[in-house]
Order: sequence, then structure tokens, then C-alpha cells
Amino acid sequence: MKSYKVDARWSTISRDDIDAYIIQRAESGIKASTTNRELASLSALYRWFQREGLLSDNPCKYESRRKVTEKVPNTIPGDELRNAWSHSSGLARVWIGLLATTGIRISELLAMRWEDIDFTSNAIKIHGKGHKERIVYATAETLTELRVMNARKALSGRIFNHQQRECRAIIWRALRPFCQAKQLSPHAIRHTFATNLATKGVNVTTIATILGHNRIETTQRYIDMAQADTRSVTAQYSLI
Repeated sequence: MKSYKVDARWSTISRDDIDAYIIQRAESGIKASTTNRELASLSALYRWFQREGLLSDNPCKYESRRKVTEKVPNTIPGDELRNAWSHSSGLARVWIGLLATTGIRISELLAMRWEDIDFTSNAIKIHGKGHKERIVYATAETLTELRVMNARKALSGRIFNHQQRECRAIIWRALRPFCQAKQLSPHAIRHTFATNLATKGVNVTTIATILGHNRIETTQRYIDMAQADTRSVTAQYSLI
């Protein structure tokens, strides 16, 4: 196998040298993300060479970089999440209920206003990333608990006056006694919500719309997880 050059001049390094470097880094156990950061720095240097008219080629173009393995979204088993919700109360119960039935982000949860909720249809207008709005639907039970909890307050303006760190801590304390997942966070509940939809056969475009994803590729991982679960269950319970 070709080895990459050592102590070579910048002008003599070729695409083959970069590819050999990538292979050797991989065989040494270096993470793909680490190698890609190194290549990004080298590519920036070569772009400077090109702007200055010192070199005409950039051997570290993006196509050379290693494929980074997609991380599997952290989820919480549905029965454990339901058990934690049923044993919680107050803010924790309302927050878990909203997150588990809508799949919204923690930032979207804390930005909710009373004017965004239609208690007749259980619809909530969500102000997502990039100032994009979408409609999600919570359960009547959760929205009723939310309104009862705030019965003595004016039902206008921002609903929650909490920081994300405080919200995460309250949810973590509610989930911890009942859930065994590695990460017990609002985003884990979002992953669980999305994976549940995919497992039930909801198409990727609909899931992307509900979650407020800009790219279908971001949503596709939930479909892939659901298909993997289907294969596992089919193999486990095969009749022959």
C-alpha cells in the first residue's frame, strides 16, 4: 500500500497522498471526525495558496474525507417513558406530556405562548428554527393539565419562564427512577417520539414536517432504525 509523503513540499502533495494518509489514519484507529477536521484545516491552507496564486490544485477537497458513521439516536423505551410520565406531577408531567406527544425541541417548548394554543383542536403553533412555523397536536389531557396548573395566571403571553438547564434538570429527575436509557433528556424524548412514528409506518415526509426538519436526510435515520427493529423482531419470532 502506498504511504503518504513525510516532510514533502506543499506543492508536491497529491490526491493519492491524501487518500493514503486517510487510510493510514483509519488503520491507526483515529476517528473519522478527527481526520476530517485535519483535512478541513489543510484544505483551508490550500485555498489560501490558490488565492495567492501559489498553487493551482487543492488535494484536500471535501470528496477526499472519510465517511462519518451516523450516530444512532438515543431513545427511551416507550413503556418506561409512559411509566415515568404517569408517576410525575406538576411541571415535569406537563413537559414530558408535551414533548412525548408532539416531538418538539426544548427551545420550542420554552418559547410557547398561550396565543399559540388552540384548546378546541389541541393544536399548537410552534416557532421553530429559522423562524419557521409549524402546527403540532398535543393530547387534550396534557393541555387541560397545563391550563389547570396555570388557572390563577393570565392565559396570555409566554407560558414558561424557565431556562433550558432548569427544564432539563426537572425532566431528568422525573425520568431517572423509571428509565434505563443512557441519556434522559428532552431530546431523547424527541428521538423516541420520531422513532415511534417511523415504527408505526408514518412516512418520512410527514415525520419531517412534524419535527420541523429542513432536510429529509435528517429524518431518514428514524426510518432506518424502525426497519432495523422490524428485521430483528421478524427474525426473533419467525415461525420456521
